Order: sequence, then C-alpha cells, then structure tokens
Amino acid sequence: KSLTIMPQLNKLNFGFGRHEGIEYFYEKTISKIFFQDRIIKVRVIDVSIEGSDITLELSHSILGDGTIKYSFSEKLIKQTTDEGILTILLETLGDENHQLVVLDPDSKRYHMWSCNHLANPGLAARMKREDADQQGYRPSGFCFRKVIYLPELSVEKAIEAEWSMRLRNYEPIQKDSEKQVHLSRVGEKVLKNWPFKLLGYDYAFYLAETSAINAFAIPTGKIIITTALFDSLDNDDELEALLVYAIAHIEQRHSLKEYYTCLEDEEYADTMKKFATVAGALAGPAGGGISGAINAAVPAESCSPQSLIGYQYDYVQEADSIAALYFDIHSKDRSAVKSLIRKLQFSELAEKLHPDLRLNNPEPLPHNNRLVKVEQAKFEYFAEGNHFVLERKDKPPVQLDLIYQQIFKRENKIHVFIDEKAILHLGRIKNGKTTISISLRDKAGMHYFEAQDGLITEDVWGAHLIFSKSGRKGNKFLQDIEKIVLSVGPARGPNERGSNQPVIDYTFVPGKIKW
Repeated sequence: KSLTIMPQLNKLNFGFGRHEGIEYFYEKTISKIFFQDRIIKVRVIDVSIEGSDITLELSHSILGDGTIKYSFSEKLIKQTTDEGILTILLETLGDENHQLVVLDPDSKRYHMWSCNHLANPGLAARMKREDADQQGYRPSGFCFRKVIYLPELSVEKAIEAEWSMRLRNYEPIQKDSEKQVHLSRVGEKVLKNWPFKLLGYDYAFYLAETSAINAFAIPTGKIIITTALFDSLDNDDELEALLVYAIAHIEQRHSLKEYYTCLEDEEYADTMKKFATVAGALAGPAGGGISGAINAAVPAESCSPQSLIGYQYDYVQEADSIAALYFDIHSKDRSAVKSLIRKLQFSELAEKLHPDLRLNNPEPLPHNNRLVKVEQAKFEYFAEGNHFVLERKDKPPVQLDLIYQQIFKRENKIHVFIDEKAILHLGRIKNGKTTISISLRDKAGMHYFEAQDGLITEDVWGAHLIFSKSGRKGNKFLQDIEKIVLSVGPARGPNERGSNQPVIDYTFVPGKIKW
C-alpha cells in the first residue's frame, strides 16, 4: 500500500485521533519522512501487530524509512470493523486538517488538529494558522511548544541545570529596561544573520547586575552577560562580536564536548556522570582561562565539579573563526572582534595575576596568536553554491555541503556538513577506532584533508565536520570542484601494522538532492 504524509504545523513525534468518538494514540520515529515540509507519498513495507498496537514501517526513496505505531484501546478494537482500522492506518497521516488549526472562541486560542484536549475538534471551526493569528487568536502552549530533537540533549539540559544553580546569584535585570531590550535586539539580529543553519535551541539573552566582568554561554541557548561587561563595550559591533562568540560555542556544542573530555579522566568520571557540570564561560572562551564567576582558585585543567573552567583552545579557535567569518560576510571590519579579544584577555590577566590566586595556583599565562589569526585568516564562504550528492543503490542519497574554507599561513581547513551521519560511523570515531579523510579534485589538482575528530558536531540526522591539512603546498582556495571522496577507515597508530577492517570510500559529485 501507499499512503500520504501531510506535514504538521508543529514538529511532534506523536499525535491523537478519534474514530467514531473513540480516541487512539500514535507515535512516530524521529525520521526524515515525518519531519519535512512537503506533502509526500510513501510505501508501507512492513506491518507488525502486538495486542492492540499496530506498527507500520514506511519508506521513501529520498527521505528513507520510518515507523509509526498506533495504540488502540480495547474498546476501539471491539467496536470498529477491519475496514475502519484500515482507514485509520492509511488516512491518519494524510488528513488535510493537519494543515489547519482548530479554534476555541471562548479562550481565543487555537490548537492542533491532532491534540487530545478539545472536546470535539471535528465540530470546531478551522482555518490556516496565519489567519487565526490575524483574527487575534493565540496558540495553545501545549500544542505549539517547541520541541528540540538533538542527540544527547538530555546531557546538555543537565549541564544547563547545574549552571543555573551555580549562577543563581546572577539575577537578570528588568525585561523592559533599556539595556536589556537593546541586548535582546542585537541578539535576535545575530541569530537572524547567522551564516549556517541553526540547531534549533531557544535562545534567550540576559543582563545580570554585577560588578564582575563576565559572560556565559549555557547549553540549550541561555546567554548571560554581566552589566559590568556590557557597560565596558565601546559599541554595538563589540556587543555583536561577543554574542557571536556565545552562539558559536552553543551551536558547536562545545560544553557537551568538554563534558565528555572530562569523563575520560577516571579520577573524576563518576562525579561528572552524576553532576554533568562542565560548561564554558565566555571569560574562558575569549580569554582561554578561568572565569571569575565563582571564587574558586583551581587549575584550568581540573574536571572537578567545583571548577568553572573555560573551553579548550581548539574550541576557542573555532569560535574565533566563526566570528571573523561572520563579520566578513556582513561587510563588517574585524577590528571589533580583535578589540573584544584584547579586553577579555586583559580581564583574564587581572584575574590570574591577583596576588591571592597566584599564591595558591601559580599558573603560566598562555601565549597564543589569536589576534594575528583573527586579523590574517582568509575565508571562502560557499553559502548556497557547493552541494555534492552520493548516490547509493537501494538506499536514499546523501548530500554533502561545503560550508566554508579557512586559510591561515600553512593551515588549511574545510568545514563540511553531511546530512546522513550513519555513513560516518561516529561511534567508532569517538572511540578512536576510525578516522575520516576527504580528497577533493578541482581544476588545480587533488587536495587531501584529515578530519579533526574532536570538532565533529552532530544534529538530528547529520554532522558538521572540520577537515584540515598543513604545509606550504596547496594552501589555496578550492575552485570548480569535480568530485569529493570521503574515506572512512580504521585508525592506525605508530606501532600498528594495519587492520582487517576495510577503508570505505564514498564518492560525491556536484549536485543537490531533488525530490
């Protein structure tokens, strides 16, 4: 059989329905066929029945497979014919009412068609959501709450909860204050102008009244800036640079990566699993050291839950890169980025050179070339121009997008997004058993890059990867790319003779998946 899937107004993996007045429930897998914005036809390729639950496995040639399980009550099973059950299975997802909202004139709210908290939605008035908005109706908070589907989001929420506890003394100033309104306006501007697809976090920008110069990028999207730091910025460009840093760290999921890095330290593993406390403070990401938010003089390399540590240097560089690229794309001078870094480094020095802290924790000050790199790095932003497709027999195609290329002295990096992470074997990469590389052929020849394993960022189905190479040769921007070969193979150490596992090559050619 084939059936129609109608995109829902809210991306939820469940829904309710009624047949002859009896309610049933259905649950969908987080699959591409259910989370897209077009009306599609899919095939039913398998059916399983367990008690009063019926599960359909569905397939689409481009979007892949997914399953939907219908849970019926015994009452519905007994009172409904086989034809009635078949109608529910084949027509539920294709109901055109999924495109409309159901109105409640008493509360002046509108609801999803597939909700369970309306007495009889079949008798209620329906219309398009935009029309309901124009007529003064408000969305139901139960139906239209935002749900984020990201792997390991629960860990990020645990980190967020821990940081909320740690920062409980950082009370936000009034929402309608002039400074808070201005911060939120600039924050929304940065999100609107973000050069890549956002992961979907609910961002919120807060000013906290305190004399400490600090800022925090908390997983899931909460950004806190102290009034002392806000008042110390000279202009909106510096504020924009600060918010770009914060959003970059959240979007690249650096706090989650820091957390797993700390779990590798056996001494702290049990405690870290319990508390999930590691997150970055922008005094750390911008300055590379310890934040001043908590009076804890501890070494920056500590993974203790009592510590407040900044991001490791690779993540700082990644945020630097995104900030510089952001300013280039929007024709802004990078001087605001460099000025912000200098100020936050100055603030870090004031913290580290405090006599009391030096007596307890003599720590060498890090030396880096961040300012030189921010000033001299060159970028090629591919925007919508470089898409590549891997065609697979009997499997949906995979799309690879070049995001941007960055060159600094002998360093050459390529940022790539792949919309199907299953081919990457990410679990083996994280365990150090597999490596990834790409080779790109353009009119200038072949270019080889190795993936930086610690800088892989996952979303629901895909992954953002950074590949790099170093050396004098080939430090040029790519042009007119003929093909890209992605190689996934066993990791080899200096004393290893090889592996029985083969290297798998995936060849991508220019193009974009059309469906």
